[in-house]
Amino acid sequence: METSNNIRSDLISIIVPVYNGEAYLERCIRSVLLQEYEAWELILVDGGSVDRTLAICRTWQKKDDRIHVIHTQENHGVSRGRNTGMESAKGDHLFFMDADDWIMPDCLSRLYEQVREPEVDIAGCAFRQCTGEDWELLYKEIRKNGVESLIREECPRHLIDGRDFLKEGILRQDTRCWSKLYRRQLVAGHFFREDYTIGEDMLFLWEVSSEARKISSSSYEGYCYYRNPSGAMRKPFRASDMDQIRCWQTVLESLQDNEDISRCASILLVSCMLVAGKLALLSREQRKQYIELRRQCSRVVEETMRIPGAYEGLERGYRLKVSVFRAAPDGYLFLYHSLKSMFKRNKRCRFVRK
Repeated sequence: METSNNIRSDLISIIVPVYNGEAYLERCIRSVLLQEYEAWELILVDGGSVDRTLAICRTWQKKDDRIHVIHTQENHGVSRGRNTGMESAKGDHLFFMDADDWIMPDCLSRLYEQVREPEVDIAGCAFRQCTGEDWELLYKEIRKNGVESLIREECPRHLIDGRDFLKEGILRQDTRCWSKLYRRQLVAGHFFREDYTIGEDMLFLWEVSSEARKISSSSYEGYCYYRNPSGAMRKPFRASDMDQIRCWQTVLESLQDNEDISRCASILLVSCMLVAGKLALLSREQRKQYIELRRQCSRVVEETMRIPGAYEGLERGYRLKVSVFRAAPDGYLFLYHSLKSMFKRNKRCRFVRK
């Protein structure tokens, strides 16, 4: 079935940006090949990898003509990769994956079933955090006993208006663009912001969901999120970590409902403390290099604290953190750094004793 511009109405375009993913890319690809729903195309966007990633992509492309490879000379980030994939997609539905994740065999079929319902423009499922061992066990089970051996319990679905997703989804920690199937018509004209390295998926989801008629979600854990020890959130502080503050500021500036403003302001305060925590892990000399970013963080905290309900919406631990940071920012970073260092030393000592 084809629509205008060679877009297939039943085709799901799976977009996977990847950079230096030789250690995990194959399990992502294999999980797509195991899908019950077979009307898909897999678009692998390699951003100038310097390992065997491109060779792996080419090898699998030869094995299945539903796999397409786009190679760029430089790595411009996840957002550019997703945007590039969207531009070449031939499916009437789009699905985003990270290259180190995988999906359960019935993930696409369940999501497609939801999005076929009248007025549903986005269909989402829940996710589980997994390790590489989890994938090995799953793959071994499937090879031994087939896909049919997996438990297929029905999960209740939740249907909401797109305009309510900000309150019920994004401000309730559903900020991920992956694990969701989108109608192409909804996404048309929207792109991932390439000037952000953190929070760009939340901004994309915020924009498209506000235009959706209905959004269907399920508690079914069809998406497997790999706990990558070298992931972005676990890397040392970089100036781009400030993006997680900027993206929530962007959302906050657009809100009008007082309850939404308070909730978003609380999330913004948490984001500030997460950035401050990464700053604190740097050495004293390194922290001096980012003194202006620390001051920016302080200014945002001070401004956000003036918003009614922002502080009250925090959990007790974050209230304490915000209070101390607000009173003595540099003292907070020093104390945080000292406590973390002490914890690491004690942990090493316990390991040596054992």
